[in-house]
Amino acid sequence: MGIQSLTKHVLPYAETVVLDGGPSTTNSPPRVRSVVIDGPSLVYHVYYKLLAWSDLTCDKIDPQPTCDQVSRGVASCLLQLKGRGIEIHAIFFDGALPISKRGVRLDRNEKSRRRLELSRQKTFPLALKGHPKLKSIQPLQFWQSRGLPSRLRRLPENPFMVAAVYEDLRQRWSTEQMAIDFQLNALQLQGGDYPWARITVMVPGEADSDCARISKLTGAAVLTDDSDLIVHDLGPHGAVVLLKSLHLLDSTPNQVSTEIRGLRISPSGLSRRPGIKDIQRFAYELTQNPHYGLSDLVRRANEALGTNERTLDYHNFIQEYLGYQHDDDVNQPMLSQQGVNDLTLDPRVAELFWQYERPEIYCLGQGVQPHIYMGILSEDHSRQCAWEQGRMYRALGYSILNQSYPEPRRFPIIQEFVRRGGRIVAEEITLCGARTIGSDLNILHTRLKLAQTVFGGMARLRFWVMFALSEIWRNSSNHAMLPNSANLEHFLKHGYTTNQAEWSDLHLVAQIQAVLYSLRILKQLLGATNDRPCSPHQSILSDLPSLYILLGSRHEMTQEFVDEGLAHRSVYQLIQTYS
Repeated sequence: MGIQSLTKHVLPYAETVVLDGGPSTTNSPPRVRSVVIDGPSLVYHVYYKLLAWSDLTCDKIDPQPTCDQVSRGVASCLLQLKGRGIEIHAIFFDGALPISKRGVRLDRNEKSRRRLELSRQKTFPLALKGHPKLKSIQPLQFWQSRGLPSRLRRLPENPFMVAAVYEDLRQRWSTEQMAIDFQLNALQLQGGDYPWARITVMVPGEADSDCARISKLTGAAVLTDDSDLIVHDLGPHGAVVLLKSLHLLDSTPNQVSTEIRGLRISPSGLSRRPGIKDIQRFAYELTQNPHYGLSDLVRRANEALGTNERTLDYHNFIQEYLGYQHDDDVNQPMLSQQGVNDLTLDPRVAELFWQYERPEIYCLGQGVQPHIYMGILSEDHSRQCAWEQGRMYRALGYSILNQSYPEPRRFPIIQEFVRRGGRIVAEEITLCGARTIGSDLNILHTRLKLAQTVFGGMARLRFWVMFALSEIWRNSSNHAMLPNSANLEHFLKHGYTTNQAEWSDLHLVAQIQAVLYSLRILKQLLGATNDRPCSPHQSILSDLPSLYILLGSRHEMTQEFVDEGLAHRSVYQLIQTYS
């Protein structure tokens, strides 16, 4: 959520800079030649740029950029920075949030839930016939200023895009793949086969501290939209460049000499103007006196600094911004977390993992249980949360993780934060023992074997979509809300069951995504454990595609069923077997 009004006070004293690794030119602003990137901030920056350029003839949900589109946009931005000679030291992602940030996380989830609720209140038809498409985005347009249309400002955000981008930077965007997708010469792409993999790191905590640490050590600017980063110890040469301030000097996208300019905020610059001698003290005074003007805040901060006054409240406040005790190695995060990052866990799964690894930090206190925050899906807000689907597989994954630790470090339950009606609530999932784990894994084996018999020979994504539908059909409590066979066939071919998209169609997509992502969680937690009884099952879900494929839009899903008669045969097999 950030420190309220901090940006408003310091932004007028920001310095215009050019993002370019080349030599300075006459009358040109200072150059930023190296950066460290706040990964989630870049993902959201690209997401909203894509949203701003989306086709306004589409409905209120279809403009939502997909994981694939966001991932391509992030890769394009990184290539542009490298092409301008900018050194990228690291791209950091949050791997866990401390207990003190639970309230912040709940507020964010509630904000997304409210956005979904407001979207659901619209009574007009959701979509025109035909498939919406994103306007063609030229690479430089990611740096162009473009306002977000008011009708798109309250869309719930894609809950899987950060995880998808993290996975793709480490496993998808090879030099060869980028050369193909972005029509580049592979010989010009430096950094090894996977140039982003080594510098893309999920830290055991918030990314802010690592971004600040690298900035302090190297003088690199932190690319972020989190103004709170300026409160961290950036050293005498570190700085923050706000992503939302980046813009093209020339509005012609194809002009080679176009500069990317932005606003740089540095503690040293703020010390000169407006005279903030200690940014941490200033930020603390702002939190205590949010209605004070800038001059009063500067005066109070500097006076307190002169008296060395350190109250308990101030001591507690600055703990978040102190950073590492041993921070003299620029490669420390890449080296110390190498084993964890090799697992390539999604951020929400990594957060659960760290609650077991470091419970004294992330799960401290009597009665505190491990927790996981499930994203807000684009679903029908008036119906039961789509995360009810796939719950068995998520519970199985949580239990496997729990059993992989010694008895004293196990927990009886895990709390899942999900939508229930008009609230975000913590639902308790009871963790089972080894015998039940073995039984449930055998059930999954049996179900997969049946699905392979029924849907065998299908393309990979098509098979998993039909498996997810079989899980939904298997639950008899769903049947009253499910489409009939003719409508389901129409849904697979067109993305909606009748003549136009309804909220029931979006809800079915959300249920499919819930099943598939639950399997993804199970796959990751199977891979993260060395528990011997689970070893034979670790490859059971090895055929699950990457997130950018697995959790595409409903329109991408329909492309799997375009062949004549394929949707009809798939639905017939589903109904005959599972109803």
